[in-house]
Amino acid sequence: MMDPGAPLGASAFQASGWRVLKDGLDHVLTTPQLLALLWLAFLVNLTAYPVTTGLLPYAARRVYMTDATGLGWLAASFAFGALLGSIVMVVTGGPRRSERAVLAHTVIWYALLLAFAHLPTLGPGLFALLLAGFVQSVAMISMTACLLTAAGDRFRSRVMGTRMLAVYGMPMGLMGLGVLIERVGYSPTVSGHCAVGLLGTLLIGVGGLRET
Repeated sequence: MMDPGAPLGASAFQASGWRVLKDGLDHVLTTPQLLALLWLAFLVNLTAYPVTTGLLPYAARRVYMTDATGLGWLAASFAFGALLGSIVMVVTGGPRRSERAVLAHTVIWYALLLAFAHLPTLGPGLFALLLAGFVQSVAMISMTACLLTAAGDRFRSRVMGTRMLAVYGMPMGLMGLGVLIERVGYSPTVSGHCAVGLLGTLLIGVGGLRET
């Protein structure tokens, strides 16, 4: 005999999950600072992270003419830079003005990716990725601090759950990179992504992100 309480419990749990998601989205949409930060999170997943994830094998083979070892160095450079950035944030306690840190380091991140797209030799490319990993770590950790502060005690977990939806910008960015590289080439495609990212970051900073 089926337990009549089991389906009801599952249904109630599902309804509660959707309610939590709806409450988180409502809070984000009615809080300009949170909305600006989440737009920025989507933007970097759309235009920045694809360059340092899915595009690295292409850069290793077609630009730097290297093998799997070279690809490993490229990926490790970005990851090591991110690790250094995290360590510095822990040791120093992070920047005092987190909102400005998010914007400034995101702009520097795009500038370094733009430079990476035009560096023809492996050594300078590794160094650019190392620096890019460092500044993206500072930017993203500062973003998390801003989100947690602006969300308030009641909505912190809901806002951070909503923040995870921004990762869906990455597959869109990867598909866009793949299509454009075949048509206009590697450097112009990455440059275009960086230009869009820089413009979007500046618009978000002017239009929605304010110091608190």
